[in-house]
Amino acid sequence: MQTFSNMRRNSAHQNYLTLLGLSGWLLLDLVMSSLYPLIPSFVGVVFCYIILNFNRHEENAAPLFLAFAYLCLYDLTKGFYLFSYIILFVIVYKFAIYRIQNIITCNNCILAAYVVMAYLGHYLLNAFFAYLDNETFPYFSNIYFYYIAIDAILSFLLFKVTR
Repeated sequence: MQTFSNMRRNSAHQNYLTLLGLSGWLLLDLVMSSLYPLIPSFVGVVFCYIILNFNRHEENAAPLFLAFAYLCLYDLTKGFYLFSYIILFVIVYKFAIYRIQNIITCNNCILAAYVVMAYLGHYLLNAFFAYLDNETFPYFSNIYFYYIAIDAILSFLLFKVTR
């Protein structure tokens, strides 16, 4: 029986398979949201994940890297300024996270605030960059509120805020 001990299943490799599957699903969703505008791209959910797990970046380095890469890919495919989500994350993480957690007491409301900051903050930051660059402002439609609602509900189901 000892001769087969090296054939035990290692559960550490399943984490990378899950990460690969999740990144493939997000890339497929990015393509599908480009083709069909009613499919949300789940940028608010990814932004919430980054905010909630950035403190533990030593143990979550690969998922955080893929989340930042997904946000940059979203900027590229949707016509926004490149790295605008990373700039927004730095601004929000540095100046707004602790204030939001001190002001809002409801955990689900904090998640909804993160999703709203992900969409509206990204739009306002790109509008500011367009103003500096003398370009036309990005188009803001009511579909953003649909995306915010879908992403807020998904973040309620997936995440838990730790204070």
